[in-house]
Amino acid sequence: MENKEVKKREIRDPYMWEIVVILAILIVVLSFSLLVLGVEAHIPFVVVIALTSLMAIRMGHTWADLEKKILDSIASIFQAVIILMMVGMVIGSWIQGGIVPSLIYYGLELINPNIFLVTIFVVMSICSVATGSSWTIVGTLGVAAMGIGEGLGIPAPITAGAAVGAGYFGDKFSPLSDTPNLHCAICRVNLFDNFKNILKTTIPMYIVAVILTAIVGMRYSASDRVSMESIETITTTLDETFVISPLLILPVLMVVAMIVFKIPAIPGIFLMALVGALCGVFVQGADLGSVITSIHTGYVGNTGVESVDSLLTRGGLSSMLGTASLIFCAISYGGVLEATGTLRILIGKILGIVKKDGSLIFTTIVSSIILNMIAVDNYVTAVITGNMFRKAYIQRGLHPLNLSKCLAESAAITSPLIPWNTCGIVMFGMIGVSAAEYLPYAFMCWVPPIMLTIFGYLNIGIIRLTPEEQKALLEEDA
Repeated sequence: MENKEVKKREIRDPYMWEIVVILAILIVVLSFSLLVLGVEAHIPFVVVIALTSLMAIRMGHTWADLEKKILDSIASIFQAVIILMMVGMVIGSWIQGGIVPSLIYYGLELINPNIFLVTIFVVMSICSVATGSSWTIVGTLGVAAMGIGEGLGIPAPITAGAAVGAGYFGDKFSPLSDTPNLHCAICRVNLFDNFKNILKTTIPMYIVAVILTAIVGMRYSASDRVSMESIETITTTLDETFVISPLLILPVLMVVAMIVFKIPAIPGIFLMALVGALCGVFVQGADLGSVITSIHTGYVGNTGVESVDSLLTRGGLSSMLGTASLIFCAISYGGVLEATGTLRILIGKILGIVKKDGSLIFTTIVSSIILNMIAVDNYVTAVITGNMFRKAYIQRGLHPLNLSKCLAESAAITSPLIPWNTCGIVMFGMIGVSAAEYLPYAFMCWVPPIMLTIFGYLNIGIIRLTPEEQKALLEEDA
């Protein structure tokens, strides 16, 4: 009797048809929920976890084992979630303190109608890094750029491509964005180490994108009838609402200092929030209560100008709770998926054709793009790709920072290029141009994956593990 019970509980690897079913559950549930029902990914993820768990139990796993795997997975990313919520505090305090408004103000002042396409690309890039939100920047400055571009006679897809590419530059790179925080949580790497690593290759990618944008923009010049009223409205409103000063841009250097001096992320981000709070009280003249409220629930713009209020109403610790809960759901799913052995088997088949480090990077990028097509959400793509490839990178002696860079340069920025992806849908709703039309001109979205693949084969910007680091990471995962 006892032997029968042991045999009944024997754990086996999934059959190929079971792997197909597991992946089909993910694709069908998330696609239907996001595209048809138009709901957030949280509850659909819970449904996917439940159905995948049933498949795991069918393979011999017990719920107790799966629950432990889920809790262990969540525990591994707690630090990243704390950092994510503290980033929300920084956003609220930096807007209240006039730091973000000053960055936006001086950025918009740089816009030159004679070289409009390049200046709008650079300015929106600066503003997207300052706010950490691609959707906010495209929905405000991007919409304004579309109107100005139309007056200049620039075809809408060209302006849209520059705006979308610039917006997603900040989304993948800004310390105020939740996307790099998610990538760091998945890959289990330090936030500031991640920025330092991405910076090495992002600069040449950005230069190439600027050059291509300039080449396209040379065909168009300013018209006397062009109106810059929408831009002037924003800058005037910011100047009337906040104390705008070049000195308020200096706190941005704190991010550089933390990278250079290797200050731990949590105390470093706390200092950033504190500086923003001090600027709010002593520079902007806000009372302490409103500053604390902005740090907790986010800054709320009340200028009466919709474009400005939309630009500034964000941030706060509580604003990150939705993303944090999505991370918990996604990581829990990753834990169940790992327990079934699905990822191990898939990776084994994929890595069978991978012979070089460059091939692994290329495979990671292609997998991210394909998943962006079938999972229709860049967060889901990042979670699945990160979980699939992390161990493969470590086994080849490559630091997980290489993987987080791949996620930034593929999962994050290719999502708005896919018309049926949630990001592509949102971009179309904001600027009225489909992803298929602006794709050729969104250089900042498709140049980086190509250049990163080339860098991988040329062994440029690759961080390697020491034997001791590799052993420690493999033991940690085990």
